[in-house]
Amino acid sequence: MKVPDSLIFSLFQEQDAKLRKKLSDKTLEISTGRKYMDISDDPPTTYDLLEIKKDISQLSQYSKNRLFADTSLSYVDFNLGKIEESLNFLYAKAIQAKNSVVQPEQLRAIGEVFSSNIRVLLDRMNDQIGGNYIFGGAGLTTKPFDDNNFQYKASAENFKVWLSDNYQVDVFLNGGEVFKVNVAISNATFTSTGVNFTTGGTISVTVGTTTTNINYPTTQTLNDLVNFINSNHSSLFQARVNQKTDGTYSLVLIPTEVSNNISVSDTTGGDFDVGSVDFYSPNMLEVVKTIGDKLNGGKHPDDTDLMLLQRSFDRVALRRSQVGSVLSQVKNLQLVYENLEDSLNKHKSDLEDVELSESIMEYTRYRIAYEALMRIIADQRDMSILRYIR
Repeated sequence: MKVPDSLIFSLFQEQDAKLRKKLSDKTLEISTGRKYMDISDDPPTTYDLLEIKKDISQLSQYSKNRLFADTSLSYVDFNLGKIEESLNFLYAKAIQAKNSVVQPEQLRAIGEVFSSNIRVLLDRMNDQIGGNYIFGGAGLTTKPFDDNNFQYKASAENFKVWLSDNYQVDVFLNGGEVFKVNVAISNATFTSTGVNFTTGGTISVTVGTTTTNINYPTTQTLNDLVNFINSNHSSLFQARVNQKTDGTYSLVLIPTEVSNNISVSDTTGGDFDVGSVDFYSPNMLEVVKTIGDKLNGGKHPDDTDLMLLQRSFDRVALRRSQVGSVLSQVKNLQLVYENLEDSLNKHKSDLEDVELSESIMEYTRYRIAYEALMRIIADQRDMSILRYIR
């Protein structure tokens, strides 16, 4: 039975459309390098691609954050190192000035050294990077320390950046905490260390998480109280007497551990209960200024002055070691991010990109098949699609 020309043509049309579609798809693959042009081509794979692209975008942001943290913390570490050097220099000068043979004029000359170096320290503590104050915490553009009274006035919160979904680091630090010297100095002052207290009471001392109550009766003197504290509580904190620039004396309490903060109050109405703030913790600018003022007044620094400078240095060294530890972790993340980025890009490429040689081979195969189809039709019916149309 003779096969109708219309049936042959319809078969030809069907095969022609299939081969043309495959040739078109392969041409597009080769020209773009991508397997899928539309989300409907393969919804599950397209969804995976969208998730991977989102992960790559998020990783890119974390990488930028890591670089920002690396740069900022490196500058913080640099400044802390310079502050360490200044404090070490001033400590050496204070030891020199403590010598009793040093004359008042020489003391005033050393005092001038303290006065000039306090400005160097202030500049370091108020330093900026990219317009942000590195010791201003989350305040960023608020100048941390006042140029005149040296009080901290920026944010009490550190500025943090996220380096992963569940990991963030402090980048700009709360300078009020960084440069606070962990000692407690009484606002109450005494004209002599050997005179009995006028009104007895109790001071409450909190070091870290441990609170200790210490009674001081009217039968005690400031020296007696210092000796009692050092005999009974030296494992947690120690006591010193410090002479101020006006010649009066104050009680100084120092935690044994550099890392422990201290707070002290007296709410019993005794000699140390002087108002809203019974004991204060100075920052190191205030420590340097106080010693400088004493030297400029022609007075020798005492052992407690040296201790305050040493503790200032130790606190900066502690903070610098903490910053260094975080900075090391931040630097190590660079390789982690690079490896993760390579892995994500490879996964994306496996899903999205074509294997060019394979696509060219398939294109060639479809082209040969199409040409063969044309020859078969021509041989069987001596016709082509153009002749049939005519």
